[in-house]
Amino acid sequence: MPLRQRQRLIDASITALHLYGPTGTTVARVVGIAKMSPGIVRFYFRSKGAMLVESLQFLATEFDERVMAPVAALRDQPALALRRLVELYLDPEIASPRKISVWYAFWGEATARQEYLAICGQKDASFATLVHDLVERMIVTSGRLHLDSDAVALGLIGVLELMWQNFAFEEETDIDRPLARRRCMAYLRSVFPREFTALEQGGTAGIAAAPGLRADDERDRIFRGAWQFAGPERDIPAKGDFATLDLVGLRALIVRDARGTVRAFRNACRGVPHALVTDRRGHLAAGRIACDVHGIAYGLDGRSIPPRDGAGLLELEVHRARGLVFVRSPATPGARRWPEPDLNGLDDVSSWVPDEEFSSTVAADWKTVVRTLLATGRRQFVAPNLLVEQSADSIAIVQVLPAAAGHSTVRRFSLWRNSKRGKRRGKDAPAPLERELALAESTQQGAADPDYRPDASVAPSPAVAVFEHLLLDAD
Repeated sequence: MPLRQRQRLIDASITALHLYGPTGTTVARVVGIAKMSPGIVRFYFRSKGAMLVESLQFLATEFDERVMAPVAALRDQPALALRRLVELYLDPEIASPRKISVWYAFWGEATARQEYLAICGQKDASFATLVHDLVERMIVTSGRLHLDSDAVALGLIGVLELMWQNFAFEEETDIDRPLARRRCMAYLRSVFPREFTALEQGGTAGIAAAPGLRADDERDRIFRGAWQFAGPERDIPAKGDFATLDLVGLRALIVRDARGTVRAFRNACRGVPHALVTDRRGHLAAGRIACDVHGIAYGLDGRSIPPRDGAGLLELEVHRARGLVFVRSPATPGARRWPEPDLNGLDDVSSWVPDEEFSSTVAADWKTVVRTLLATGRRQFVAPNLLVEQSADSIAIVQVLPAAAGHSTVRRFSLWRNSKRGKRRGKDAPAPLERELALAESTQQGAADPDYRPDASVAPSPAVAVFEHLLLDAD
């Protein structure tokens, strides 16, 4: 409880700083936003100033953990690291108008500038050093040794900063984040055209992609209205049971509510969009979904406790078929809506025994992976990214999810008709799939050769042709 209350005060301080600036932010306004008593501030902080400085420190730590650390982990792949930097720097959880305004409020107000320098001076220097290091690595790997690494790095930092400035004066609903990302990537392509053109195309030079679609647009057009496999229904047999899954731009929480109905929600707190439930599977013994950070609770029906209009969890559409559960986001204007998965010919697997899930990160674009897995002809394709294989006593569902440019996450779910037959599954079961994923990675690497030209006389398999047609329709 103490940590939760302290975090509520920090969240409220950030909101107050956004609305009123450092000078206009008072204890009364902070506790009013937090819905707490004024005396609680003294319990956690020495003064109002200490509370505001802690709020800035919270943002600095968040930036280090959510932007700096993941990007630094990709140093050996500088093009991918810079792409990831753009994505994370402009992510709504980091670059919201509310949070950006706090950075600028401290920097722009003379009485607060020293606190900014004390907390963020080292952060700013570390960020500049990281960008400079990645640019230097790009210069070496690209062979463009004539480029000035300081100038290129400063240019990228300036472009990112300009995007933040634009965000600071917009409402969240008016911000065009895909456009901001495209502008940043256009700068990088202008300096390293070969490397970032290939990266934006998923590194698949010579292999057809969805024409005219960049990676962000492709995800919106293909996946936003697509049904995604969430797991077998028997994963949540009892009221209060749940399962979670990270999908394309969507964290899903699937629960069986008090009436026994399977429901799905965005696995995100309505205070800030952190994951409410982090376990893969489990049981909500209290019959509620709780946020320990903000002291918010939701029922198994997604409604806030106590009920408040517009405060419930964001619900997803659910489709159940043959013992399997699929979810998708509600309809948005202009978005493509995929039909419900056609599972004709597949057995009902409601009573089948699930295998241990297989998951792998693959250094290949999701389209390359799907083409590779379809080429064998033994799998049924369920648009846009599912492949189903059935034998006499088992069913395997492979789900291919775009993770980052040129990278995918591949999950394999297996169910067995007979539990004794399932005993032989274990580590040997995914071996053929692993060989195919290695082939997809090899294809990705080979296709990056700018001089490679495919033989037009080599026709794709019928299943691959269907997939290619789907990509063309997405444009």
